[in-house]
Amino acid sequence: MEQEIITQKKRHKKIPVGQIILHTVLAILLFIMLYPLAMALWNSFKTDLSYEYTRWYPTLPLRIRNVKTAFDMTSQYMLNTVIVGFAGTAGLLFISSIASFAFAKMKFPGRGFFFSMVMALMMVPGVLTLVPSYILYKTLGLHDNLMALILPIWTGGCIFAVFLLTTFFGGLPRDLFEAAQIDGASLFRCYYAIALPLSMPILGTITIMQIVNVWNDYIWPQLVLSEEKFTVSAGLLLTFRSEHTSNMPVMFAGYLVASSPLILLFIFANKFYIQGLVGAAIKM
Repeated sequence: MEQEIITQKKRHKKIPVGQIILHTVLAILLFIMLYPLAMALWNSFKTDLSYEYTRWYPTLPLRIRNVKTAFDMTSQYMLNTVIVGFAGTAGLLFISSIASFAFAKMKFPGRGFFFSMVMALMMVPGVLTLVPSYILYKTLGLHDNLMALILPIWTGGCIFAVFLLTTFFGGLPRDLFEAAQIDGASLFRCYYAIALPLSMPILGTITIMQIVNVWNDYIWPQLVLSEEKFTVSAGLLLTFRSEHTSNMPVMFAGYLVASSPLILLFIFANKFYIQGLVGAAIKM
């Protein structure tokens, strides 16, 4: 008898209207976000004619030649981006990590003031320094040189990384470093033997974020570089606007080729990216 009553209650249990509305809205927003990505994917493999008549849904056969054409035209730009990304990110990680270790674990006069000044730079919009930076690098003779892209990463790109790493290093147990110093370890050895291995997840997060920034930057490369030295975003903007404006499938294929390395990077480094964000949030 009790079982029948419970069954009847379950049958007459009302579904919350608010949850239905919420899930419907989320499904619509998810569709609006993902459909353009799917559209760009299947349009990369269409012919000009099929794109004109069937751009809203995938069709067969697939035209793989679009991807090869796009890769041939963007490979040099992607190589430039890889050089800038790895050189800039390596320098950023070294500079920001050693500066953050000093802020977090060393005591020196004006430490709080200097850290506040570094944090204040986060509030300065990048566009505000665009023209002065261009004049500076042109005066230094770095115009049309990839170092004009790498040096700004070593300087301005370190600000957010210093903020994250200082917070992370500050949350590490002080006993670890005191025990190492009692055993005769120098501060620099504490930095590379203790702090760096423990901070690998957050360093991985910073690496991914910086490489994505380099991949997406298209304003600064157009100002300081010639066309053959453009990074991938600036190169795509130039190439497909000038040569393939009417060939939309090749343009979509170019965007697909350009974004593939970032997608693969995130797939293989997703675990470290999430660990780094969670670890930094806990330390805060």
